[in-house]
Amino acid sequence: MENIAALRSLVAACETGSLSAAARRLGITQPAVSQQIAALEQSLGLTLVVRGRNGVRPTEAGSLAVSHGVEVLARLSQMQDALAALRSSPDGRLGLACAFLVAQSLLVPVLADLRRTHPKLKIEFRATDDLVDLVEAGLDLAIQASTDGARNGTVRKLAEIELCLVASRSYLDRVGRPKVPADLLPLDYIQYRDDPAENTIVFADGGTAPVTVSFAAQMPNLILHAVQNHLGFAKAPRYLMADLLARGDAEIILPERPLVPKLLYLIRAPGLAASRRVSLFMDRFIEELARTPDIELARDLRSVAAPEGS
Repeated sequence: MENIAALRSLVAACETGSLSAAARRLGITQPAVSQQIAALEQSLGLTLVVRGRNGVRPTEAGSLAVSHGVEVLARLSQMQDALAALRSSPDGRLGLACAFLVAQSLLVPVLADLRRTHPKLKIEFRATDDLVDLVEAGLDLAIQASTDGARNGTVRKLAEIELCLVASRSYLDRVGRPKVPADLLPLDYIQYRDDPAENTIVFADGGTAPVTVSFAAQMPNLILHAVQNHLGFAKAPRYLMADLLARGDAEIILPERPLVPKLLYLIRAPGLAASRRVSLFMDRFIEELARTPDIELARDLRSVAAPEGS
């Protein structure tokens, strides 16, 4: 168990980039995080992190340890949930906060299935792109695009959502089709409210391109409607635009320059015990993520979501 605690500290430190942030996430002191990582380094005989004025960064050995550590911790969480499911009832309330994108496009079929198969399971959810203090709000779980606000709750990466730059064919016929990132600047950019300060597109290769914001969409579906009505181009989840793209009503801009994907995390409230309610919801939600095109599950979840015999 000491090694498990040390792994948690190592993973948290490398994911957050600092010992103090890792301590806040885990609900322990910064010296405790440092001591646990040092003890793990001593037991392995390897340096796992480099400490500096700007925080910590993993060494090659540290990156390898974190990669395996994330899987170990995820498997441990799955085991705890599975064991809890044997002794608990799915009846009762499960409080959930989730990003608008999740609520509008992924959550409805999950809730419908669970309502049909487990009618005594009551899932109450709050759709918001704001960070939610789960303890203060009296909620159990949050599904969001950031680990910020986790406090000392547990964090688990769920998936990476493929993003694309997209515009209607009619709009591009009128303004021209960008050939290089610099061609984006004269176009009208449809900005989503969860990143109101965004004025630059970031590509997966590290390149950037400035944009000119002309319309701010308050909800994910408004991005879809704005593109359909030729108001400009947007950065959007590819699966959200799949029907428009399949019909040929919209086109991907600069398809050879992929974007940094949107990450999706599960935050569990501090002290939330493993239960069948949590397990049922997570199994069905992971299944929904796995069946949605252009969403890549976190590596440790792929075998869980894979159909039998695959």
